[in-house]
Amino acid sequence: MFHVEQNDDLQISSELRDKFEIYKTLLFKWQKAVNLVSNNSLGDFWNRHISDSLQIVPYIYGNKVLDVGSGGGFPGMVLAMTGKFDVTCVDSDSRKMAFLSEVARQTNTQVNLINDRIEKIRESNFDTVCARGFSSLKKLLEITLQRGQVGVFLKGLKLSNELEEAQHFFDFQYQIYPSRTDKTGNIIVVSDIGERNKCPQYSI
Repeated sequence: MFHVEQNDDLQISSELRDKFEIYKTLLFKWQKAVNLVSNNSLGDFWNRHISDSLQIVPYIYGNKVLDVGSGGGFPGMVLAMTGKFDVTCVDSDSRKMAFLSEVARQTNTQVNLINDRIEKIRESNFDTVCARGFSSLKKLLEITLQRGQVGVFLKGLKLSNELEEAQHFFDFQYQIYPSRTDKTGNIIVVSDIGERNKCPQYSI
């Protein structure tokens, strides 16, 4: 298991804050036509989306990051906007990817945007795979096994059940950290993944 360095220094520069303000404006505008995030979370944009995404920065291994099921861009687009990582965001919904393209354009963010299903993506040399609210831990482990080295996933109340299910199919090391933005949430960091039993092919 790789060693996670605890780091509470997640200061946001004025330049990055301005970019996040542009992101917020675009999110509110596009949300009227495209379901990018829960409507209930719009009023808590900074905590629920920006801080929630940034809190995984200390747990990311390496530089190349794959964000699966990016949706409204959390956490992938937020990570890309920091300029610390080479991020690829994948989502099969063309409307959501059009939104992320516009965010990238207006904030001058370097990010790889792929509008396709994850099983059709050929690239497999990512350092970290991340996701929020995308799929079960079992499916995320299969994706990580095929595409990267470490998985960093934002999970909610069902984590213990998903962990138990995943352990029937995979051997892996993991660490769980409490979410800083959601008292019912956790961050699970997984590595050293090996297949225990044959896992059914995931579909996205």
